[in-house]
Amino acid sequence: MGMQRDDQGPDFELVLPGHLDVGAEYATHRPHGLPEWVVMLTITGRGEVLPEARRADVAASLAVPPGTAVALHPHTPQRYGTAPAPGTWELLWVHVRPPMAWLPLLDWPQHAPGIGVVRLSPVQAERAAAAMERAVAAHRAALPLAREFAVNAVEEALLWCALANPHRERTDATVRAFVEHVSAHLEEQHSVSSIAAALGLSGSHLAHVVKEATGDPVMAHVQRLRMDAACELLERTDLSVTQIAARVGYPDPLYFSRRFRAHTGDAPRDWRRARRPPRAEVVLRG
Repeated sequence: MGMQRDDQGPDFELVLPGHLDVGAEYATHRPHGLPEWVVMLTITGRGEVLPEARRADVAASLAVPPGTAVALHPHTPQRYGTAPAPGTWELLWVHVRPPMAWLPLLDWPQHAPGIGVVRLSPVQAERAAAAMERAVAAHRAALPLAREFAVNAVEEALLWCALANPHRERTDATVRAFVEHVSAHLEEQHSVSSIAAALGLSGSHLAHVVKEATGDPVMAHVQRLRMDAACELLERTDLSVTQIAARVGYPDPLYFSRRFRAHTGDAPRDWRRARRPPRAEVVLRG
């Protein structure tokens, strides 16, 4: 398979799991990422994830051998494929828009901004792979509640990955409280000190924990939460861009549009148009 360039990517409501067993030519490139998370777990062979930027301060390529899981954050530029040696890569993957309760499970150490990674023990890798395989089987099955079985299996896989996260115990509660507070008050104007005060923390402690868990400074992650919410509102509601801007904390819709384009690569209306099917026109005949 040659290099794939996919600026938009398909739309998934919550979870889409799959399995790949590919050779040396497999590579994927999405310059603007996707609106959902992409989680990959190597089974055999070796993959490679390349940060989009090529600067001295950007991490080198990330090797993804067996037992390694990678989580690509929404709207993170994606470039990954089979590593040159051994030239094969078998992986389980899932595209997911997680509920808020899952976000702490995905707060993995970051190799580069938006690229989380955990290295599982053999037992953890075996259990996570088994759960993802059940998710794939459930997704493909024409059975009642197949979707629910797939969602539960993906959550189980993420729980096994979370056990391998060295930051889990000390960051889960703080990160969860941070995400929940900001997500519940997106329309408000935040600062590090105001969020820290609301959570009963010092600003320096909040900044350290959020940076360790997400790879982002506090306010950069606040903006990411605002933009993720804006993407969902654009896709799933008929609210105007001005209304959405206000709901996610941007009183000035022009400034919101500039920030949205910088985050996703598209203007808000273009982003909505690309992800929503055109409505059928009603023709009245006399």
